[in-house]
Amino acid sequence: MDERYFAWDEISEGLFLVSVTKAEEEQAKRRRKQIVAVPISEIYAPHAYLILYYREILSDSEKIRFRKNYLRKVTPDEPDIIILQDIKDLVLFLLLTSVSPQFINFFHLPIVDRFLRALIIYFQRFVQIWEDLVHERAATMKKAPNPLARGHRSGYANDLHTLRCVLGREYADLLLGCRYGPRYHHMITDTKRTATQSQGEKDLRIFEALISVAHRVVWIALQRKHFTLIEIELHRLLRTETYNTAQRQSGSQLIQDMLEDDIRILHGSETTMKTRKLLRNSPLPHELMYGDCDYRLLSLGIADIDIHHPKIAYLRNALLVDEEKLSRLGIEVGILGHNRSDYDIMLMPLKPEEPIEIALLDKKLLEMRRSIFEEEEVEKLPEILEVFPVKEIQEVSKKYKKILGKARIKWILREIRRRERKTTASVTTTLE
Repeated sequence: MDERYFAWDEISEGLFLVSVTKAEEEQAKRRRKQIVAVPISEIYAPHAYLILYYREILSDSEKIRFRKNYLRKVTPDEPDIIILQDIKDLVLFLLLTSVSPQFINFFHLPIVDRFLRALIIYFQRFVQIWEDLVHERAATMKKAPNPLARGHRSGYANDLHTLRCVLGREYADLLLGCRYGPRYHHMITDTKRTATQSQGEKDLRIFEALISVAHRVVWIALQRKHFTLIEIELHRLLRTETYNTAQRQSGSQLIQDMLEDDIRILHGSETTMKTRKLLRNSPLPHELMYGDCDYRLLSLGIADIDIHHPKIAYLRNALLVDEEKLSRLGIEVGILGHNRSDYDIMLMPLKPEEPIEIALLDKKLLEMRRSIFEEEEVEKLPEILEVFPVKEIQEVSKKYKKILGKARIKWILREIRRRERKTTASVTTTLE
């Protein structure tokens, strides 16, 4: 064993033990690290208020309060089905972070409802294609690919391109303040006058909250499946890959692990400049402006072009028709149009139970509801016409406008009460 002795170090001005083994030296370093106090770093987050937090579950008392104050009431002569407003009500109730009354007003505009519905339609197909591509790759992992047997893959790409055109048109309407939303344009001040400088803070408060809330709406509408996949794709469409915060925070490799050909099917052709990060359009408006979009897709909801093309007719009905007619038209838009009795108050599907005998009074009530709605005419696919008439259509029914108005008022009052409680609590804390 080597002889050990202490020596003086002129640099560190301290004693050190000569001929120390590496293990002992590492132990001494660990002790020094533990002794040194690490200061707590203060993270500068000027826009932390834009991060929204949600409840994941509700207690029994919260469920009772939601059912009593915020759940949409249905009269006996109305179909008890799930509409988009039901999902919005649930998301706003689950929201823990306070939002501004201006955002509540914006969130209940008919143009925002159309954007949310277009999002549900797009992600419903996006998730289906993603699952098919994953299963297809797993099945052909040990087989040589056949480039001639890929007709369905081009169909996948065309479907997503078509839906992105529809979604991009709705998103562009929001950005430009078309129809119902000119006061929310970033160049319009609170006094409804045109500003000489962009209102960046106003834009942040509205659209950052919209992205977060829209993600929850789509996720619940698709039966709470593929939470991370939906968030990553939504951020890619609206923020670009450079500012895809969902991708960075989750660290998920759901898309990166796929083949380049599969990614091209999901995202479309890459035509944007990768070198530029600022002053560029996000993928959704970029595809709308520079992609080959059918003019009939861009006219959905603006002009009623009566044509026989099944895809255009399907998208028109899926985007504009009332939820109560979706099931009879054979159109699936998430859980919209499903019976509310099949879901709990959190809009989660109930487990199938054993058949129970229906009481006589309930039978009469069901027969009355069926007789009421069987008399209504259901919008069907248009027939072939030599001349295509173009006429303006009414986008939102009067009944749905009333539902939007009532929901807007109750959620604005809730946010005002929440702010008052927060102000009172802060004043009390200061006095103490």
